[in-house]
Amino acid sequence: MRRFLLLCLLLAVSLANAAPAPSLRFKKLGPLGGDEPSMLSLIQDRKGFVWVGTHTNGLYRYNGYQSVKYINNPSDPSSLPHDRVSSIFEDNKGRIWAATQNGLARFNPETNNFTTFSTDKAPKNHRIVKNIISDGKDGLWIGTWGGLQHFDPNSAKFDAIYAHDDNNPDSLASNDLNALALDAKGGLWIGTWPGGMDYLAPGAKVFKHHQVDPAAKPDARVNIVRALQFDQNGALWIGTESGIIRWDGKGDWDTRKAITSPYSRITNFGIDNKGVLWATTLSAGLLRWNEANAEFEQFVHAADDPYSLPGDNLRAVMQDRGGMLWIASFTDGIAMANLSSEGFTRHVPFRIDTRSAPASNALLSLARAPNGKMWLGGNVGMSLYDPVTSTVLRSYRADDKTPGKLSHSIVYSMYQDEDGKGPLWLGTSNGLNRLDSPDSPFQTIHFGNTASDYINAIAPGAGGMLWLATGNSLIRYEIKTDARKIYYNDPQDPTTRAVNGTSAVLEDRQGRVWAGSEWNGGGLDLLDTASGKFRHFRHSSKATGSLSDDNIVSLHEDAQGRIWVGTAKGLDLVVFGPDGAIGFKSYAAAMRAAKILSIQHDSDGKIWSSTIAGLYRLDPDSGKVTLFTASDGLTEGFTVNSAAFGADGTLYFGGVHGMTAVVPAKVRTSSVAPQVAITDITVFNHSLQDGQPSENVKAEGPVTAPTALTLSSQASVFALEFAALHYTEPSGNRYSYQLQGFDRDWVETDATHRTASYTNLNPGQYVFRVKAANHLGVWNEQPATLHITITPPFWQRWWFRSGLAALVIGSLVLAYKIRINRLTRHQAELEHTVAARTAELEESNRKLAALSTTDGLTGVSNRRGFDLALEAEWRRAARTGQTLALSMLDVDYFKKYNDHYGHLAGDAVLRTVAELITTHGRRTSDIVARYGGEEFALLAAATDATDAFGVAEEICAELARRALPHEQSPFGIMTISIGVAVMVPTEDTSPQDLVQLADRALYRAKEKGRNMALLAMPPM
Repeated sequence: MRRFLLLCLLLAVSLANAAPAPSLRFKKLGPLGGDEPSMLSLIQDRKGFVWVGTHTNGLYRYNGYQSVKYINNPSDPSSLPHDRVSSIFEDNKGRIWAATQNGLARFNPETNNFTTFSTDKAPKNHRIVKNIISDGKDGLWIGTWGGLQHFDPNSAKFDAIYAHDDNNPDSLASNDLNALALDAKGGLWIGTWPGGMDYLAPGAKVFKHHQVDPAAKPDARVNIVRALQFDQNGALWIGTESGIIRWDGKGDWDTRKAITSPYSRITNFGIDNKGVLWATTLSAGLLRWNEANAEFEQFVHAADDPYSLPGDNLRAVMQDRGGMLWIASFTDGIAMANLSSEGFTRHVPFRIDTRSAPASNALLSLARAPNGKMWLGGNVGMSLYDPVTSTVLRSYRADDKTPGKLSHSIVYSMYQDEDGKGPLWLGTSNGLNRLDSPDSPFQTIHFGNTASDYINAIAPGAGGMLWLATGNSLIRYEIKTDARKIYYNDPQDPTTRAVNGTSAVLEDRQGRVWAGSEWNGGGLDLLDTASGKFRHFRHSSKATGSLSDDNIVSLHEDAQGRIWVGTAKGLDLVVFGPDGAIGFKSYAAAMRAAKILSIQHDSDGKIWSSTIAGLYRLDPDSGKVTLFTASDGLTEGFTVNSAAFGADGTLYFGGVHGMTAVVPAKVRTSSVAPQVAITDITVFNHSLQDGQPSENVKAEGPVTAPTALTLSSQASVFALEFAALHYTEPSGNRYSYQLQGFDRDWVETDATHRTASYTNLNPGQYVFRVKAANHLGVWNEQPATLHITITPPFWQRWWFRSGLAALVIGSLVLAYKIRINRLTRHQAELEHTVAARTAELEESNRKLAALSTTDGLTGVSNRRGFDLALEAEWRRAARTGQTLALSMLDVDYFKKYNDHYGHLAGDAVLRTVAELITTHGRRTSDIVARYGGEEFALLAAATDATDAFGVAEEICAELARRALPHEQSPFGIMTISIGVAVMVPTEDTSPQDLVQLADRALYRAKEKGRNMALLAMPPM
C-alpha cells in the first residue's frame, strides 16, 4: 500500500505543472441545402441570420433550419458577381457586403439580389476582393489583390485608391493584401504579400513598413501575414504563415513578441463575447488564448472522439449572440460549440489506435483514486487516469488464464475507500478482483456459480465488509475472513429477496441495507441485518407514496443521510414517517420519468442524476430541476452506476463516449431570448423569394424582415414561415403565433411546424405576430409582425354593388321562387349521386388496401404493410432530422405453446398480443405489424429512446400482469421479449440498419433470459 501511495504521489508531482487538455463538445452542422462546401468566411447579421462565404459555392444565408444559396448567374448582372466569397461584412446600417473574386457586392434585401461595385482606377486584379473592414465611421476599407481601396457606401463610390509604386518607397509594399485591422486611433494595419506589415496613419497618404518577425534572423514565413486582430486591451495579434506574433499596441514596434503556437498558417482570428481570442489554422485546428496561463489551448480533430473538431483545416471563427461558437472549415463543413454553458468538461481518455493495445472510451464504472486521480473501468480492462492532465497513467488488461491478472476485461463496478488507503475492488462478470497496490497481482474471489460471479455493484458496509450486487443474488462478503452470506429469493418465504438478481445495493449510515434489480423488477428491498429478513416496497398506481417503478437502477445516500432511489421511470426520495412507515417522494414528473442511471450529490446538497436524456440537477429544498444535455458540453450515452465524487468536489459521470466532469460551483448556463424572423412567404405554394410576385401580390420590406403583404381575394391562399435565430438547439425552439383579426388565441407549435397557413380570408386588415423561445424556454418579448391586407374583389366594391342592384332587382323578384326550387332540386340530386358514387369508390379502395396490407389473423398490418410504413417513416425522419423508434417483439416459447395447447389457442394468443401492442401505440401514426410467425413490430416516429423503451417495458409488464397460462414456459405464463432501437436517419444508414439494431437487441433480450425489453446501444 505504501508503494501504491508513493507511485500516485510521484505522478502528482511530475504532472503538477502540466496544463489540462482543453475539452469542448463540437457538433457538426448539417449540409447547407444539400451542399457541404469549402468555407471561407462567417458573420451573424443584426437580425440574427448567419451568412457563410465559400470557396466555390457562393454565399449562404442560414436560419438554423435551412439556408438560402446565392450564386453567380452569368446572364443576370444582379446575381452574386462570383462564387468565391472571401469575406463578409455588415456595416453600421445593417447592409451586407461580400468580398468576391469579381468585385465588391452589396446584398439588396428588398429585391433579394446584389449590386456590384468596382473601379477602373485601381491596378490589375483589383476586382479580387479579400478583406472588408470598417474605417471607424461610415466608410469601408477594401483589401484586394490589386491594392487598397476606400469605399463610401452612402455615395456608392471609391473615394481613395492606394497601390504599390516602385518609384515611391512610401507607397504600399505590395498590392496583394491578406489582412486588414483598424486601431483605436483609426490607423489602418495591412498585411501584405509576400511579406511584412504596412501602417497607414489617420489622415495620412504614405505608408510605414514593418518587419513582422522579431527574431534576429527573420523567417520569411513569419513575415507573411495572414490575419490581424486587435483585442479588447488594444493588443494587435498577427497571424502569420507559421505562427502568431503579439504587439501590445502601446510600446515600440520592437516590443512585439512571438507567441508559442503550432507551426501552421493562421487563417483567421475571432473575439468571443467575453473578449477571449480564438484563432483558426490551416492544419493545426482551433486555438484559444488562455490569458491566465499566457498560452494557447488547442482543439484538433480526433478520430476516436466523435465530438472533436470535424477537421483541422479551418478558415473562420465567430460567436453568435446565443453563445454558440462557429468554426468554418475548408474541408469538413461547420462545427459549433456552446460557450454559454460552463462547469462541464468532457474527458476522452483513450486514443483509439488499432496498432496499439485495445482501447475503448466506453466507461462502465468509476472510482476515486488517491491524489485527485480516477479509476476507470470499461470493456477492455481498467486504468488509472489523471483528470488534471487528461492522461491515462496506467492500464490493466484481463487474462483469466494467468494468475495475478484481471479476471475479465469488462469491469462493471469498482470501489476504493475515500482516503485511498484500502485496496481497489473491481466487479467483473468473472468474479470479484482485489488490487492492493498498482504493482501487486490481482486476487480473484469467486462465489460458486457464474451468476453470482457477475458483480454489478459494490458497496461498503460497516465493519470493513462489502455488499455485492450480483446476477442472481445479494452477497455479504467479509474481507478479513473471506466469509460470505448469499441472499436469494425463496418463493415460499416472503421475508427473503423479492427477486434473485441485484443491480444496486447500499448500506446507509444507519446500517440499513437497500437493494434492487434493474431488469428483474421486484421493487426495493430493505434488509434488517439483525434478523436477516427483508421488507419489500413496490410501485402501485393507486398509492401516491409508492415507488415510481419496480426496476431499481441506482441507489445513493447524500451528505445529509437522505436515501435516493433511481428507478427506470424517475428519481424517488425515501421518506421516513414518524411511526416508522416508509414512503417515497417522486421527482419523476419533473425529470420526465427518465431512467436514473446513476446518482451523486454535490457540496451544496444538490442531487445530480445521469439519464439517457442528459444530466439532471435537483435542488431538494425548492424542488427545482434543471436538465443539462449534450448541447451544454456533456458526453452522450451515460452508463449505469458509472459515477464518482472527486476529492475536490468534482462530480464524474461515465458514458459510452468517455466521461463528463462537473464542477457544480462553476456550472452556469446563460441564455438570451432568440431573435425571431419571418423567413418566407408563399402564395399558392410559390415563394416570394423565388422571383417577382404576381400583380395581385405585393410584399413590402426586405426578404429577411418583411413588413407588409397585400393580397387580392383571388390570392388569399398563403403561408408564412418563421424561425427563431437561436442556434444552440434549433430543434428545441418553440413558437407562438397569432393572426390578429382571425385567430382568437395564440397558437403554439414546435420547430417541426414553423409554418402558419391561411386560406380564403375575408377582405380586411390583419396583423400576423410570432414569438419564439429557445431550447431553455426563454421567450423573446417583441414578436415579429407582418401587416396583411386582403383587398375585396371588384364585385364587393360599393359602385359595382349599387349598379348591379339597380339592374337586376326586378328580375330577381320575378324569378326568385322558380330559380330557388330548381337549384335546390338539382343540387339535392347531384349531391346524392356524387355521395353514392364516392362512397362506393372509397369502400372499394379501402377493402383493397386493407386486404393487401393487413394480417388476416390478427387484424394488424402484415409484413408488406410494415415494409411500406418503414420506408415512408424513414424518409420522413430523414427530412425532418427526427428520431425513428422500432421495437421488435417475440412471444416467448410460442412453439411450445402451440404444440401443447394447439393451433387454435396459439392463434388466440397472437390476437391477444397484437391487441396489447396496439393499445400501447401512443400515436395514431404508430404502426403495429405482424412481422412473421410469433414476431411483431412496433414502429413509432418522432419518439426518443426514453419513450420507446418505456413503452416496450410497459408491454412486457402488461402481458405478464394478464398471466396467460403457459405450462411449457419457465415463467408459467405467457411472456414476451422486446428489442428496441432508435436512430436518426442519415445518408449513411438505411431502414435495414434500424431493423438489424432492434433485432440484435431482441436477440440479446432472449439470450439474457427472455421476458424483458432491451435498448440497442447506438453504433460506436
